[in-house]
Amino acid sequence: MAAFGDVSATQHVALQSGACRLESARWKLETPRAQPADAGPSLLRAEFSSLMAVRASSLMGALKFDWAGLRRGMGDSSLRSERTAVSVGGLVRVIDNLSVHTNLGLEHAGAARTRATVSSVWRPSKMGVLFAEWAGSEAGTEAHRVGARWWLVPRHFAVELGARHLPDGAGWVDHRVGVALKLSL
Repeated sequence: MAAFGDVSATQHVALQSGACRLESARWKLETPRAQPADAGPSLLRAEFSSLMAVRASSLMGALKFDWAGLRRGMGDSSLRSERTAVSVGGLVRVIDNLSVHTNLGLEHAGAARTRATVSSVWRPSKMGVLFAEWAGSEAGTEAHRVGARWWLVPRHFAVELGARHLPDGAGWVDHRVGVALKLSL
């Protein structure tokens, strides 16, 4: 899970239920072409994310770190940072099917800034989950997100919905509709 990435309804459920791993790391390397006419890969894009968490009863604390870098051209031997983020977060289970997730940290992507997120997650039944999230920085509210996942066929077929509201007048953007299908072979 990225320090300040969009968390899906599925990830919220995994956190709430304790199904997520308490330590994880993810590496990603890409070698795209900078221009379509380039003979081969001309960029190197690297990403690294790490999660360390501690769980105690209905509380969970987490430390997350993200880094993304880019190297342009074959003659350039340096990998430049595009984004670095570190956050401390927590999850408090208010009652069995309701929890609050928080995240506070620093992000550097061109300029340094402090960021925070607060999410409420409600599981009205084992078939579904609803969440609402606020994200902001020292500049104020950056976005509100809402989402849901509903299992139409338990553990085999689900529908996931989501949208983001931007306060700058753009309104509701980034509407998402997804389908999850799990087949046993």
